Amino acid sequence: MTSVPPTRVARRIATGPLLAAAVVALSVVMLALLLVWPTARHASAPLRDGQEQSLVAGSDDDVDDGEKTITIAGVGDTILGTVPHLPPDDGAGFFDRVADDLTADVVFGNLEGALSTRADFTKCGEEPGDDAPEGCAYLRMPPHYATLFAEAGFDVLNIANNHGHDSGPAGLDDTRRVLDEAGVRLSGVKGEIVELDVDGVTVAVVGVAAYDLYTNLLDLRAVSALVEAADRVADVVVFSMHVGAEGTDARHVTGQHEEYYGEPRGNTMEVAHTAVDAGADVVFGHGPHVLRGIEYYNGRLIVHSLGNFAGYGVLDATGALGRGAIVTVRVTAEGEFVAGSVTATRMVDGGYPALDPSNGAWSDFNELADDFGNRGVTVDGDGNLNQPVD
Repeated sequence: MTSVPPTRVARRIATGPLLAAAVVALSVVMLALLLVWPTARHASAPLRDGQEQSLVAGSDDDVDDGEKTITIAGVGDTILGTVPHLPPDDGAGFFDRVADDLTADVVFGNLEGALSTRADFTKCGEEPGDDAPEGCAYLRMPPHYATLFAEAGFDVLNIANNHGHDSGPAGLDDTRRVLDEAGVRLSGVKGEIVELDVDGVTVAVVGVAAYDLYTNLLDLRAVSALVEAADRVADVVVFSMHVGAEGTDARHVTGQHEEYYGEPRGNTMEVAHTAVDAGADVVFGHGPHVLRGIEYYNGRLIVHSLGNFAGYGVLDATGALGRGAIVTVRVTAEGEFVAGSVTATRMVDGGYPALDPSNGAWSDFNELADDFGNRGVTVDGDGNLNQPVD
C-alpha cells in the first residue's frame, strides 16, 4: 500500500564565611553536572559507530541581531481514512494529540487522497465498483474534513502524489475549493506556485511527483523550471517531492532510480539536488511511507522522507511504517538555514497521529544520516538538528 540551554540568571549575593562556603560547594556540584550533561542529553538519540557529533544549529544566536527568520514545519503522508472507512465521531479531535506541535509560520503536509464526494473516476483500468488491481487503491475523504486540517494548524497541503487524482480532475477541483474555503492552500497542482506571506516574507511552495498529472519529477528540466519560477517571485522556496519506492525495504537513499509496482518513481537525491541548485531552500520528501535521512546540501536542508504521519484505516503502523516526524526548520528571510528540530510521531489507534515517547524518529534519522556521508544531518538528545561542519 502506498501504504535552550537553560536560561542563566545572575544574582548578586552578600558575602560571609558560611555563605561563601555554600557558594563554593554549589559551584562544585554545578561543574560536575555540566561535565556529565552532554552525555545524558544525547543518550536517547544514539549515533552510529564512527559517526561524529557535529555542530548543533539550534538557536537564533546563529543569525545577526535584528535579522528576520521564519519557521516552516512539515509532516509526511496524511490520510484521515477513506470512504466508507472513516474515523469515529466524524473525525472530531483527529489531530488533538499533535496539535500543540503543529506550530510554525508555515505548516505543511502531504495530503494522500481527495476531499470529494465523487466516486465514479477510474484510474486503475478497472470498471467502477470492481476490485482494484494489486498495488492500486482509491483514497477519498469527505469534503468537510478540510476544516479538520485548518483547525489543526495546516497552512498548505500537497496534492502531487499517486492519490491526488483519486476522484479525478473534478475531485481535485473539489479538494482545492473546500481547502480554500477553510483557509488552507493546495500545492502540487501542475505548474502552479503557491505563495504565502509571512510577516512580509514571501514563501513559495511547489510540489512534484512522478506522474504527468503534475510537474513530473522524472523530467529534471521541468523540476528546475518550476523551482526557478518560484524563486523569482518568492524569498523562500519550499519544494515538495513525492518520490521513491515504498515500504520497509525502502528506508535508504541509494542515489539510484527507484521503482514501485513497475512504476518509475525517480532518484530522490537527483531530484532534491536539482531543486536546491535551482533555488529551493527547504525540501520535504514523502511517499516511501517510512522515514528517510536528512541531508545538508549546499547550505539547504533536504528531508528525503517524512514518513507516515496519519493513515486511519489505510496505512500499516507496524515498525518503521508507523513512525513519522514533524520537522521544523528555521531559515532567514533569504532562505538560509539557521536551525531545525524533530518532533517524533507515531500512528496509534488505527492511524491517528500521536507523539512518540520513544523518539524513534531521532534514532532513525541518526542511522540514516550515513547515506549522505559528511552531508548527513543527525539529531541530538533534545531533538535539535546537527548541522554538519563544512
